[in-house]
Amino acid sequence: MLTNLKIPTVEISQHQQEFRLTLLNTKKSAVLGLILLLFPFLFLSGVILKHYLQIDFGVLTSVYEWIGSQDQQFGDASFLNWMIRLLLLFGPLLAAALNLIAITHFRYEKINREAVFVLKLKWLNLIVLAVCILFFSVFFSYFILENLH
Repeated sequence: MLTNLKIPTVEISQHQQEFRLTLLNTKKSAVLGLILLLFPFLFLSGVILKHYLQIDFGVLTSVYEWIGSQDQQFGDASFLNWMIRLLLLFGPLLAAALNLIAITHFRYEKINREAVFVLKLKWLNLIVLAVCILFFSVFFSYFILENLH
């Protein structure tokens, strides 16, 4: 009875299709994302503390005051002011992209005509991603509303 059993085989080509290459390390991308969020966090917390809560809280409000003084002193002609604006707007966007690349995998199966999208549940990366999206939304909304006014 056992002599008629078919011996299982492993298809190497299918195994190679299942191999998922991680483009970025999840821990390193989370740390880099937090570094890119540091400057926008200091600025946003300075705005909230100084304008809305009327509290002067050292480092948090000093970054906001420094950016305000740079803007008043040099205006739109300053390269530094444009770099600050780009860092405030695109820093969170770049951090979100890095964290998204680190936790997602994508493959296309020609046989079934399916696209398979896999999201790793790395909580630190997901939290950094959510904060990045929140910061980008706040700064993007501000820039849009400021230019419309």
